[in-house]
Amino acid sequence: MKPFFLVAAFAVIITALVIAYPERLINPGPLMEGHRELKNSCLSCHKPFGGARLQCVSCHKQADIGVRNVAGKVLPQKSGKTLFHSAFASNSCVDCHTDHKGLNPMRAVNNFRHDSLSAKLKNNCIACHKEQTPKDNLHRQVGEVCASCHDTMKWKNAALDHTKLTAAGRQCVSCHRSDAPVDGLHRQAGDNCASCHVTKDWKSVVVDHSKFSVSGKQCLSCHRKDLPADALHRQADANCASCHDTVKWKNAVVDHSKLSAAGKQCLSCHRKDLPADGLHRQSSANCASCHDTVKWKNAVVDHSKLSVSGKQCISCHKKDLPADGLHRQSGANCSTCHKTTAWKPATFNHDRYFVLDGDHRASCATCHTDPKNYKSYTCYNCHEHSPSRIAAEHRKEGIGNYENCIRCHRAARGEHEGRDGGRHGEGRDDDD
Repeated sequence: MKPFFLVAAFAVIITALVIAYPERLINPGPLMEGHRELKNSCLSCHKPFGGARLQCVSCHKQADIGVRNVAGKVLPQKSGKTLFHSAFASNSCVDCHTDHKGLNPMRAVNNFRHDSLSAKLKNNCIACHKEQTPKDNLHRQVGEVCASCHDTMKWKNAALDHTKLTAAGRQCVSCHRSDAPVDGLHRQAGDNCASCHVTKDWKSVVVDHSKFSVSGKQCLSCHRKDLPADALHRQADANCASCHDTVKWKNAVVDHSKLSAAGKQCLSCHRKDLPADGLHRQSSANCASCHDTVKWKNAVVDHSKLSVSGKQCISCHKKDLPADGLHRQSGANCSTCHKTTAWKPATFNHDRYFVLDGDHRASCATCHTDPKNYKSYTCYNCHEHSPSRIAAEHRKEGIGNYENCIRCHRAARGEHEGRDGGRHGEGRDDDD
């Protein structure tokens, strides 16, 4: 009985505290100024222990909304308040309003929820926003159907669908006269905006120069301010067409023969483009030893022009060395398969790793059954030993990695020149 008595006593004490000092027991924050009289009377709005709000209209009559403020004082007649609250359900005040946010009533206003509106108002924006309706030609055409461009989640940056406007037979400037640029280019185009622009993507325009009276004119007649001031463009003077064309301005192809570059080194213009690695430091300023002016990238390196005598390839190409088993076997002797004039395709000498003589004279596909992966191989296409027998024999000898035959059976003539050499199993050509 004692535990029950303690629980009952505790419940009585808590109940007494809730009734006598509710705001001291739990208080999520101060009330706004208009609710100041209620700060010591939680039960005026809340049901005991239920946590549910009583209806706001118990105190705030819907007829007073927009006429009186939260303190009950009458608002000025020309306060700009719109009497639209009558369209809401009587218990939906908390969809927009809250409290316990401090004395400032504006902090107790949530984001307005249009989904709380009645069906009649949801599609009738100007019932509440008549004063905010623009008076320009565009909005006069669409009338009161705001949702044709706007939505309640993202009012600005509306996507305008011109097909919904009565624009048949009209020029763009019928609505966009004030937006038309006044530069020479646009003066030539006149009112035919569609010669360059489209309504879905106004920017990123493609200018068709054939539609303009540019016969006999240089590009700089219109593009003087766009001319770069570097030395390269100063040499080219006003003849932009020597590198550029009107269809694809960027990624120009520079014809060095048209520049006054006789007797000059590449670095006269390209000093800042010179890489700082060891390879380029050796080649000094003689860029033409590997590059040409027509195709700068994918240069062909002539190793005979570098001081590589007595050096291994990995002295310079260590980070380029593949880490697979095949390359680990070949060590640092890259020239076994590769040559400096044409690195790819490499020539692979199979006899260095597994001699294909005698019974092992077979096509590649006999052992390498996957044409997309030369590292994978099998010995079972010729050797009829069962996998279970192979496993048993190798486990008996304490050999764990028996799937990779050539790890031990490297010679085609047999294991230690004896029996059963390299003739069963399947695996990869590395030890991984």
